[in-house]
Amino acid sequence: MRITKSIRLLFCAIGLYGTSLAQDIEDANKLKTDFTDKGLQFTKGDNFLLNFRFRTQLRAGYYSRTDDVDEHGFEGMVRRFRLRFEGHLLSPKLEYKLQLSFSKRDMDLDSGDPQIVRDAVFYYNPNKYWSLGLGQTKLPGNRERVNSSGELQMPDRSIANSKFTLDRDFGIFINRQIAIQKQVIQLQTAISTGDGRGQVSVDKGLAYTGRIEYLPFGEFKNKGHYFEGDLEFEETPKLSLGLTYSKNFRANRTGGQLGKHMYSTYDEEEALYANIRTIIADAMFKYNGWAFMGEYFDRKVDDFSVKDFSDRPDDLVTFLKMPAGKAINVQGSKMVSKKDEIVIRYTQIKPHKEVALYQYRMATKAIGYSHYFNKHKIKLQGYLGLDDRMGDSDELDDPFKNRVNGMIQLEIGI
Repeated sequence: MRITKSIRLLFCAIGLYGTSLAQDIEDANKLKTDFTDKGLQFTKGDNFLLNFRFRTQLRAGYYSRTDDVDEHGFEGMVRRFRLRFEGHLLSPKLEYKLQLSFSKRDMDLDSGDPQIVRDAVFYYNPNKYWSLGLGQTKLPGNRERVNSSGELQMPDRSIANSKFTLDRDFGIFINRQIAIQKQVIQLQTAISTGDGRGQVSVDKGLAYTGRIEYLPFGEFKNKGHYFEGDLEFEETPKLSLGLTYSKNFRANRTGGQLGKHMYSTYDEEEALYANIRTIIADAMFKYNGWAFMGEYFDRKVDDFSVKDFSDRPDDLVTFLKMPAGKAINVQGSKMVSKKDEIVIRYTQIKPHKEVALYQYRMATKAIGYSHYFNKHKIKLQGYLGLDDRMGDSDELDDPFKNRVNGMIQLEIGI
């Protein structure tokens, strides 16, 4: 009788365990939703993760002088509106990142067609030290560009970035992280088309980019070397030093991955090509609410594939107006409270002497203020700058000095 009762109890236990196991399997296969710091999150067991985010930047601004006439002007726009999807498929080692943009200023219209797709890239991460990527995303360029436009201290990036950044491209990305006690070394490389995002062409040359970052005092809080301002109030000094080298062979756009296509004036089917070399050095320092960032750019444009411009003067002008020269951008900031920050910026661009008669010398002095309702996700920013644009020849007949440039911007996102 006792044996029969024991057998019954055993079968009951097995049944309860089986029911519980089946319930666990069913729960694991259900699609779960949650709202986290990374956005609206969808998960299904360990094999699927999707984080969905959106953000928009609403801007109003004033210029005491517009670019071509000595008159003031106002602007109002949706500067950015983006949707972002990221997570992993099949395994946490297989990550993806997709980002779409919909505002006019965000579509790279110089490329010829509106470019809605900003990022479409997959990464395979065999371990925490290696990352292999394929697709379209940011090249490992200057720090201000690598930082998201939603995590800037001012409404937009500097004029140095607009002239000499590497931006996005389609290619292969290989990243490696090396830890030596507290020190961190990050190596990033890319082999890409060199044409920029969304371009469909038979490539005549590739772009090769490499970047090294050195963090002598260890990692920043919450990857703070990839967003501006010390919102985390680092308790110990943190420093990141970066160096980038890029060579874009036979580029057919005036800025490499950006700018207008260089089609011959005499035959639109015949494109011009140039080799573009870019060197960038930058640094980020944060401590106790203080933050400092500096960038140095040096860009050179090599010989055109078409050497003789004797009967093609317009093509020669195109070549001479390709951004080439040196630039610096420095900015410092202080969190005056847990939610308020003041920042100053100085930027200077000096064209190479070979093209100085065809390109402006430029400088900006600016001060900004940010109030962070929810860090960089919801913030109100103000900006006041003095812009200089000076030319050294009659080819540049619209110089100005101390042009007032003011704007306010509201950013809302999840």
